[in-house]
Amino acid sequence: MDKRKKTSDENTASVKKKRLVITLEQKCDVIERHERGHSNSKIGRDVGMPESTVRNIIKHAGEIKKKGKVASTFCGLQTTTRNRSVTMIEMERLLAVWIDDCNKKCIPLSRAAIQTKASSLFKAVKENGNEVDSEETFSASGGWFDRFKNRVHLHHVKITGEIANADENMAANYPDVLKKIIGEGGYTDQPIFNVGGTGLFWKKIPFRTYIFKKEKTQPGFKVSNDHLTIFEQSECENSNSKIEQNVGVPESTVQNIIKHTSEIQEKDNVAPAFCGLQTTTRNRNITVEMERPLAVWIKDCNDKNIPHSKTTIQTNVPSLFKVENENGDEVDSEEIFTANQDDFDPFKNQDHLHVVKITEKAVTTDENMAIKFPDVLMKIIKEGGYTDQQIFNVDETGLFWKRMPSRTYVSKKENTQPGFKVSRDRLTLLLGGNAEGDFKLKPMLVYWSHNPHALRGYNQHSLPVLWRSNKKAWVTKAIFEDWFSSYFSPAVEKYCKDSNIAFKALLILDNAPGHPTTLGSLCENIKVIFLPPNTTSLLQPMNQGTIATFKAYYLRKIFEQAVAKTTGDDAMSLADFWENYNIRNAIENIHYAWQQITTHNMREAWKCILPHCTSSNFEGFSSQKQAIIEEIINIGRKLGFDELENDDILELLESHSEELTADDFLNLDRQRVFEDVDNDSEEADDIHMKEFTLKEFEDIFQALEVVKQKIMDADPDVDRRMQIHQDVDKALCTYQRMYEDLKKEKTIQSTLLKYFKQE
Repeated sequence: MDKRKKTSDENTASVKKKRLVITLEQKCDVIERHERGHSNSKIGRDVGMPESTVRNIIKHAGEIKKKGKVASTFCGLQTTTRNRSVTMIEMERLLAVWIDDCNKKCIPLSRAAIQTKASSLFKAVKENGNEVDSEETFSASGGWFDRFKNRVHLHHVKITGEIANADENMAANYPDVLKKIIGEGGYTDQPIFNVGGTGLFWKKIPFRTYIFKKEKTQPGFKVSNDHLTIFEQSECENSNSKIEQNVGVPESTVQNIIKHTSEIQEKDNVAPAFCGLQTTTRNRNITVEMERPLAVWIKDCNDKNIPHSKTTIQTNVPSLFKVENENGDEVDSEEIFTANQDDFDPFKNQDHLHVVKITEKAVTTDENMAIKFPDVLMKIIKEGGYTDQQIFNVDETGLFWKRMPSRTYVSKKENTQPGFKVSRDRLTLLLGGNAEGDFKLKPMLVYWSHNPHALRGYNQHSLPVLWRSNKKAWVTKAIFEDWFSSYFSPAVEKYCKDSNIAFKALLILDNAPGHPTTLGSLCENIKVIFLPPNTTSLLQPMNQGTIATFKAYYLRKIFEQAVAKTTGDDAMSLADFWENYNIRNAIENIHYAWQQITTHNMREAWKCILPHCTSSNFEGFSSQKQAIIEEIINIGRKLGFDELENDDILELLESHSEELTADDFLNLDRQRVFEDVDNDSEEADDIHMKEFTLKEFEDIFQALEVVKQKIMDADPDVDRRMQIHQDVDKALCTYQRMYEDLKKEKTIQSTLLKYFKQE
């Protein structure tokens, strides 16, 4: 046992000692006292410094006095936290004088101009300086600029491009012109008026106040940036009333501004590009003009269901830029543009491309082939004598099974934590059915782990999905052939037999790499045809809205479960619910979401290649998906996700088509180590398979009897409660038989054991 005494200062003892910062003025004071003949110990007592520090200051008195003479012109330097050369100090003094002179002459400045001037001044000072700093180098970097700006209080200096195009000659001549106009019109000073426009951040206070600092550290919208955002919010399809609430402008004013959008935007194109910036960090010029037709092109592609990838967008950008550059003025004629990642990300954010479907799988679509294919398909159907019941289609889709909208704090918390991101854990689903819509195939799920912890002890053959595993969670040719032979062919044969129709089928597939071209030879009763190349986005039935609606149902189910688990007497926190959400829960929710896809959903998806499948009773995939999204948002409000909006849900639903990067696969490999998955342990898993016990059966029956009794006591409708009672007993008959068989088996085993003991 530790016998050391614990003092009251035990907690403060571990606190790191604060470093003593000595100002230049204090150092000069120490040197002055020493020159007056005071001893080191007396100086230390008088100024409150250790004697060793006093000796060190006196030792370097010459250097300190030399720097003190030069630095006296900078009132902003209060502490010396780093050794700065005489050349640097002199350069910054001259630079500050130059900046002040430029502002007095109304000469516009930019950050780049200041950095360029700093480099030239440093070179001049160095050439005329002493030999001590002759080897010193200087690069006017962004870090130096920020420190320099703070040292000389540059945030009080106007650095702007607002008057970059000012014509001083015209300004000098204008008073005479105005005087002539006044004389001709006989105006006095009273009827002469002037107005000017200015921006106002109506809820912004000095940045040194703690209120400002507190807002800067908080995530989300900054009210200090609420500056005429009506156009931006209108382009985001916000209603006028919502814009009124966000901006604080009457709805009638909002309507009037939107009414005159074209006129205002035309004037805005002529207005100076930099009217409120304190520092000019980037001049976008032709890039702005180029991005407008690019955004229109992307919107047109989506309206026509033409897929496009990041690569195709970046490929079209240089050609648009070249056209704008040729039609522009000579000022920007030498500007060059490379459509790199740094340019693409800001463009994606400012044009709200997160709600646009951009997929890396996208290729150039062949609209001519897409138009011709329905006639070709109809000819094949007539020759084979297929009915809608015998025509099938399947398609793969990715699903990030544990991903929440980016605006939720669950997602934000994960993004701030190091290590493996579960939101990047993706599985692949194979979904499909027939054109009649009355037969949905059992989903096939491909996961990177053969036997994850959440499924240990469960019979994978009893899952509501066909469980397959692949290192990258992809549908390979081997997996697809196995699915075709072991499930699809027998399932179609049984369906045809139950429907009293001939066992023959037509399977329509796209040209995905995982679809073997030799499938037709595996079963003579099933004919396999492939969609024309580059027409998948236009013709693939399952990709016309069915899969997107399925994913919306899946997300809604997660939100419903979260509300159920975080409310009530045994409520848990949302963080605990999300931590406990595993792949087994995901499988159950996938089954639920697939069950919500109706016959109308399945049949309507075929109208792109079978026009007669259109149903007048179906409201449309867009309306159905929007209704589900609104339900998700309302449920999210109950979970505290007040910032959740329509675009956030759309962004999440579209994100499932993202391609995993090499880093993602590397993280998955690392995760496999933690999962400790043994892909060769199938036999061991079967041995340790989870089974029902007599005690579990008895507990279930007892709990249900309590529930039935409560229903009997509470429901005044005798017929209804008796019907419920019968329905529950009917639903439990399977478990009742299992219980009787297990009880009989246990009785026989007990009797045999007793017999052997007697022997």
